[in-house]
Amino acid sequence: MDAIVKKKENVCNPMDLMNTIGRELQEIFELSSIKDGETRLGIKDLASKERLNDRQIDKVCEILGRGDEMKDFIKSFQDNYELQKAKAKESYAQSKKNFTKLKKVLPLLRNEFNDGNDRLDDIIDYFGVDTEEEIFEEAESVAALFRQQNNVKVDPVNLKAWLRRGELDYEKINLPEYDETRFADWIDGRDWEAHLDDEDYFKALPQKLSVYGVALVLVPYLPNTVYGAVRWKDGHPLIQISDRNQDLATCWFTLFHEFGHVLKHRNEDIFEGALNEPKSTKDKREREANKFANSYLFKGDDLRKEVFENVREGEFMTASDMAEKYKVNIIFVAYWFIKAQYQPTFQKRVHIDFVSLYQ
Repeated sequence: MDAIVKKKENVCNPMDLMNTIGRELQEIFELSSIKDGETRLGIKDLASKERLNDRQIDKVCEILGRGDEMKDFIKSFQDNYELQKAKAKESYAQSKKNFTKLKKVLPLLRNEFNDGNDRLDDIIDYFGVDTEEEIFEEAESVAALFRQQNNVKVDPVNLKAWLRRGELDYEKINLPEYDETRFADWIDGRDWEAHLDDEDYFKALPQKLSVYGVALVLVPYLPNTVYGAVRWKDGHPLIQISDRNQDLATCWFTLFHEFGHVLKHRNEDIFEGALNEPKSTKDKREREANKFANSYLFKGDDLRKEVFENVREGEFMTASDMAEKYKVNIIFVAYWFIKAQYQPTFQKRVHIDFVSLYQ
């Protein structure tokens, strides 16, 4: 019969690791080769006993043939147990609260972090810290940087966890030296243009771009985090993309937006909280990255302008007509139709998610 595998606990109770005085005495009896010590002591379920009275202590000393030294040991052990029990209960309660806040990141561990005593330990290992408190401190620090760049709600733990997955995946990639010229030439070569509605092609881009020294990491979306991010590691651009909205057109725009940052804003770490927002709400870097993506994917900004103008004027449009007029892929017309809230349920969308990459 196969062995039964015990399911790992979310949070181990530290009380389970503490000896009561009863369990401690059982071990002492065993070490002293006293087989009937528990029977002679006359206490049922000795292992659960947390405190002995004076008469019981005297009886233990008699059984073991020891005097005041054993009495002092037992009393000291019991007093220390009470103090540690109170601390353990408080710690356990706090750890359970912390796990509730952190459990949403478990899918990102991808079974790579499972050596902890419990699942909370696994999460701590994932973040590369020693305590839950360090996770919250570091997460808030990252969130502060995000808030400086975006006026968007953010979940600090989710953001830190999402970015951490990118860092871990980056460490697995063996990259040659970053070659900006060849990378830019690949973009200009437009091989990608024939595969814009191909989910598998998009998911294969990390391998395609790695030959240019570019790290592209695709990580499933976590609520209240980001569309994408660019960071620089050892001279390499680390581009991290989320499948937020699970829409392939959005993923392409996010990707090319980040390409714009890589080529125009070298060595600058940037987190994207919102994309293609009105220019008045974006700084110069964001306007440049938007312009870069719009140029390659939408042939400029005229498509967006006409879509929004037609919506304001009540003009009828079809995605196929607009795609033909502007010579763009129909999924990008749908992208702007959805942004303009123009019959979004009737537009062609291509679903994508990155979860399959983690299974």
